Amino acid sequence: MRTTMAENTATASSSPTSSARPARLGVTLALAAATVVALTGCADAIRNAEHGGSSGPAGSSSSAPEQAAGTETSGVQIFEDFACPHCAAFHEQNGGLIHGLVSGGELEADYRIVDFLGQGDPESWSTRAANAYYCLEGSLDSGTGSGDQAAGNKLHAFQSWLFEQATAQPDDATLVAQADEIGGDAASVEQCVTEDGGTPQITAAMSDFSDFGLRGVPSVYSTADATLYDPEQHGDLKAWLTDPAGQ
Repeated sequence: MRTTMAENTATASSSPTSSARPARLGVTLALAAATVVALTGCADAIRNAEHGGSSGPAGSSSSAPEQAAGTETSGVQIFEDFACPHCAAFHEQNGGLIHGLVSGGELEADYRIVDFLGQGDPESWSTRAANAYYCLEGSLDSGTGSGDQAAGNKLHAFQSWLFEQATAQPDDATLVAQADEIGGDAASVEQCVTEDGGTPQITAAMSDFSDFGLRGVPSVYSTADATLYDPEQHGDLKAWLTDPAGQ
């Protein structure tokens, strides 16, 4: 059984973009409330060696991902770390808005869970919680369609619980038990958690995190035109999310 380590946090700004990565279950997370908070997140620990990224800011060569032909749905990527209190606050304050837009077909939200604060340490809560999240996601992805509402609700419940456990940092057996209670396949989640099966997804998210010059989490990024949401610059989050021209 793993032990856990305490996490440290600091504040800084951030800036992302997107690239190809392993297929992930489309996330429709029912979060609570809709108050905009400044995205001055957990920072000061960018990991480069393991993930091969650069700590410098993203260059002008970065480009927005291609949109599917004929779609008018706006899309965002949301980078979060379960050990980051700023991410927990963002989850609580803005998720209801995001979930409503996703449920209404106005938005596609892809949660990129990183182990930014864990820096690749498999004993850290940052890494273990991210791994467990992806393990449950993989379990739900089997036999479900991308964007499935029931699967999204289960992921939301687990996401909320993982943020709540950042202080207690329960062991792996407790992570598996909670995933089972929420509705994941207990056997597959247990095997995945034991074997660190979420590592490819964490690595892909962290690779983007480094390559695109991110400095902190949470970060909300528009895939429509490679723009990072900045509350001071862009104002109302809902207007920014639903009006691609305003991004």
